[in-house]
Amino acid sequence: MRAYRLFVLTGTLALALWAASCNGDNDPGPGGTSDAGVDGGSLPRPDGGGTDGGGSQDFACNVARQEGCAEGQSCHFADLADGGTGSRCFEAECDVVAQDCAEGQRCTYATEDGVTRRRCVAPGTVGEGAPCTLAPSEGGLAYDTCQQGLFCRQAPEGQGSGFTCQRLCHATTQCGNSGECNTVLRLEGTDELPLLCGPPSPSCNPFGQDCTAPLSCYPSSSGPVCAGSGTRTEGQSCEFSNQCTPGSACVNAGGGLTCRALCQPGGEPACSSGSCRALDGNPGVGACVP
Repeated sequence: MRAYRLFVLTGTLALALWAASCNGDNDPGPGGTSDAGVDGGSLPRPDGGGTDGGGSQDFACNVARQEGCAEGQSCHFADLADGGTGSRCFEAECDVVAQDCAEGQRCTYATEDGVTRRRCVAPGTVGEGAPCTLAPSEGGLAYDTCQQGLFCRQAPEGQGSGFTCQRLCHATTQCGNSGECNTVLRLEGTDELPLLCGPPSPSCNPFGQDCTAPLSCYPSSSGPVCAGSGTRTEGQSCEFSNQCTPGSACVNAGGGLTCRALCQPGGEPACSSGSCRALDGNPGVGACVP
């Protein structure tokens, strides 16, 4: 199961999307991890806040911008008690993306006595995309053989087999040529849900709904992509587009994020009420707003 997390600020409407694509990649990594999707919302508000207009405090900080946490903390996605996903501030001695350890050390997720946390350890030698394993260690501390900023997990579909070093990220701008910041890691011994750079999400037609069931087509920052389908209807509050029913999206036209029907500016389908406002990054796709 590969999980895609996307976030976009549009010129006129704010759009957020949580997308999950299953590919059978559920094997735990050398460090006791698995790349599994989470059913539910997981992205911060476009304004970086922790509420959705309905009083929700699920998103305490902004992962992509690393905003909203105190010094010595960093923002990560985390599972919520109700089965959804939000963001929380976690304390640790270092940041796996910023790589802010002392010179000659690497920040990574290391496990000891069943507890996993971000620690400064000796850097590995394996580069991005190359095969990796657990590093030889003393005293029961376990971590992988990757270089700074990388983590060992099962290779993405179409990019080899076995376990390879892949780039950690908070936002797609940190991925460079490594794809999108869209792959969620579940690590035993921690509540943090760190992100890795992964292959771009598949494109689709949001009006034709040409995705393979049970996925549906929703707008995203890089154009429409296939995502798990939601059930929230017109006007209901939301955090992500695919919490909404197919053919709609989660947008902020003032007054908070709500599900709104998709439309084609100047064409069909048109809005039964309100006006059709274009969504940036999604040519020919808009949302009906009051």
